[in-house]
This record gives sequence, structure tokens and C-alpha cells, in this order.
Amino acid sequence: MPVITKYVVERNGVEKMTFSSKAEADAYDKLLDVSDELYQLLEESQIIDNVQMLEKLSMHLAENKDSLLIALGAKKKPAPKKISKDKPKANALNETKNLKDIVIETDEEAMLNTDDMIDMDRDLDEGIIELNDSDEAA
Repeated sequence: MPVITKYVVERNGVEKMTFSSKAEADAYDKLLDVSDELYQLLEESQIIDNVQMLEKLSMHLAENKDSLLIALGAKKKPAPKKISKDKPKANALNETKNLKDIVIETDEEAMLNTDDMIDMDRDLDEGIIELNDSDEAA
């Protein structure tokens, strides 16, 4: 039976979302923190009376925080990516002619390949390999 770790984001005793990684849960929790702060700011303005509209707007602004910061002048707009007209760059899959040509070996198989192994004793005796103090401790 597998053991599954889940991270639950909870607000005021209400489960909001469940994640499989701590990083995702922390990011969502931070998003909710920003949304709460924006909700309070918007609520104080008394421009919008509808609670659901305030919640939706504050969450939308929190989700688009980077665009909001750019609009407020607190962050610079990212420079557009330059596209080379000379030759389009090929990705790794396009450069590989055939996926069958890719050799995948396990760590055990790599360790058994004696052609590439180093004779550590011989190299140490001949002074080819020098040990640092940190190497000796290991």
C-alpha cells in the first residue's frame, strides 16, 4: 500500500486546496495572503459593495500580481524576446535524428563499464590525483 503525502492549504478552518508538493502549497498560500491584503484594501475604498465581486477581483489581482506591479510602475515590463531571422534554433528532440539512437543506462551499468574506470591506487601513487583535506574526510 503506497503512502501519499498531501499538503492542505486551510483558511479560517476551511480547506481551500490540496497539493502533492510543499512548494505548490506554499505558493498557493502566498497567493491567498496577497488576495486577502488586496481584499482589505478594496473593501476600505467602499467602491464595490458586493462581497463576491470583491473576492473575485482581489483573487484576480493577486493571480496577475506581475502585471499589476508593471501597471503601477513598481516593476519594469520584460523586454520582448528577440527572434533570430537567420536560422531557427532547433530543440533537443529535433537535433536527435531518432530517439532509438539515445542510449539510456542505469547507474549500475555505468559503474560496470571498466574501460572508463580509473585505477585510483596507481594514479595516487604517481601523483596524478591529489587529495584535498575535504576529500580525505569523505
